Amino acid sequence: GTYIIAEGPQGLYLIDQHAAHERIVFDRLSVDPGESSSRPLLEPVVVELEPGQALFVAEHFPDLSRLGFAIEVFGPRSLLVRAVPSVLGSADPSIALREIVDELRATGPFGMTFGEAAVWSLACKAAIKAGQPLSFEEQQELVRQLEATRSPRTCAHGRPTMVHLSVSQLERQFGRR
Repeated sequence: GTYIIAEGPQGLYLIDQHAAHERIVFDRLSVDPGESSSRPLLEPVVVELEPGQALFVAEHFPDLSRLGFAIEVFGPRSLLVRAVPSVLGSADPSIALREIVDELRATGPFGMTFGEAAVWSLACKAAIKAGQPLSFEEQQELVRQLEATRSPRTCAHGRPTMVHLSVSQLERQFGRR
């Protein structure tokens, strides 16, 4: 439920499904900003923020809008969320927004522009989670899409998406060499 095992001509690959999907989503959002289109909510959601979160949102309102959030000030520490980035699927809008804001406040942009860091955070929140069961077909599609990314060996955070065990390593482990 967390790792995909794949065999290739060079050996075995253990693939972290969350990190792999994060790389796929990050590349898609980085290449095509329109991919972060909004999904209107049936009913607006009121999000209560801590003072630091509210100040941060006020400072970065345009960047959050470009990600696909449709938000309005609804009080000194409240927002009205009318739409969320479509890549978030059915995630709770208030939790997703707070997590993205908290992550960006805590980590900063790592030498990226704020917009790039926001896309990175959104990709992490939108990616499938470790432990989420995937069908065999979904696993195959995830690996196929990962292979097509610019940097298939690392996620947007820089963590490995996969561990490679070469044929020679496997042969040594099984006493064939």
